[in-house]
Amino acid sequence: MTDSAEIEPPTNGAAAPPPDDRSQRFWDSAAQSDPMWHIATGAASDEESFFASGRVETDLFLAHCGIEPDPNGTALEIGCGIGRMTAALADRFGSVIGLDVSREMLRGAEQALVGRDNITLIHGNGRDLSGVADASVDVVFSYIVLQHVPTADGQLSYLREVRRVLRPGGVAGLQIRSNSAKARALDWAGHLRHRVSGRQTFDRSWRGSRVSRQAVLAAASGTGPGESGPPASVELRPFGQRHTWVVIRRAA
Repeated sequence: MTDSAEIEPPTNGAAAPPPDDRSQRFWDSAAQSDPMWHIATGAASDEESFFASGRVETDLFLAHCGIEPDPNGTALEIGCGIGRMTAALADRFGSVIGLDVSREMLRGAEQALVGRDNITLIHGNGRDLSGVADASVDVVFSYIVLQHVPTADGQLSYLREVRRVLRPGGVAGLQIRSNSAKARALDWAGHLRHRVSGRQTFDRSWRGSRVSRQAVLAAASGTGPGESGPPASVELRPFGQRHTWVVIRRAA
């Protein structure tokens, strides 16, 4: 595995956007206090069960999104944390790029993924996919990550960036919070329950923002008013009562 890389400038030569310090501070703190809980609140707290849950859920959600493992393909994981699902992706794809806004999470990933030579870790800025080249990956995957991005604009930026980095014909599966009244109520019940237990779940970097269906479809497809970049087809696939998967297929 290569060492964590610094953010590279965007491929168009413009300066990289400044990092989202709010998110970086929150997730650095989470990595120092209890990374496994913050990454997957329902996963077991011991390391073996934590990574085993990542393998199970990686297969479950790749299948849900219609994404086939490819030993010759390159996968990008947005929000790799300490590598819970990164390790599983590396067993299913030829190479994997793990990106995270938290340097502390990436340090944990370096330790957890030692000896794996097909993984590259990148420190992201919390706003886009700077450091990942245009049309360079076959698959983009992200689970319980975009739902924590503090602003709707930030989440939409990632959807646009996914189209940029996907190769023609590439596919992405990205989970976001569902926007129904029931989903909102269930999420707030969870935030309150965790807050009573002493977790900082009222912080915007945990609660994130919700994005309208129209805005998601416009940004993910590149066909909405004012959108640019390569076009893609988009499908929204609900999973349970709280999550929606955005499946993006870049035009060949």
